[in-house]
Amino acid sequence: MVKLIKTSILINIIMLVTGCASMMKNNISFAIHGQNKSYIYKNTWPECANFKINSFLKYNDLSDSCRVSPEGYVPPQIIIEYAPWLTMEQVEKILGDYPQKALSDIVLGFATEKEKNEFKIWNIKQQELIEKIPAIAWKRIVLTLPKDVEKYKYQVPEGKGNRSRGKNIHYIISLHPDGSYDIETKLYWVQKYQLKWN
Repeated sequence: MVKLIKTSILINIIMLVTGCASMMKNNISFAIHGQNKSYIYKNTWPECANFKINSFLKYNDLSDSCRVSPEGYVPPQIIIEYAPWLTMEQVEKILGDYPQKALSDIVLGFATEKEKNEFKIWNIKQQELIEKIPAIAWKRIVLTLPKDVEKYKYQVPEGKGNRSRGKNIHYIISLHPDGSYDIETKLYWVQKYQLKWN
């Protein structure tokens, strides 16, 4: 009888833990590592909480990571299109110095129209330079998120975490010089929101 009660309690605990895990909110993030090489990305990413790219820009050279926004949103897939790119020093040799002061003034909210225009023109020139990358140089990675949400449905991240915040499925994408890549997936607790997440 005691054995039956212990078994019953154990089954209830397992069902409670796995049931709660399946009801937790899922969050998605990814980071790309490029083996000492610079890459440029097409602006095909979902909205990211850790940075915002101007919608008029076709390419992203601002970040190689994304915490999908809003929290809890799981897009059906994420398409990452990338190509080898120049370092900032190489870009500046072609286009001239990056307008860092203009950017700082824009962020702080006291940029002049001249600074705003200077910054916009530099970015347009960079976008035109990127347009010259041959089509064959572009590679594509597709992350199919519902498959991984299902895979982690009954799993709980290790360590302490706030269950009400949910769990974060994090993709670590390693790009190799030969054009191949590896994807590692990790499960974490969602941490308190940070504006500067990289």
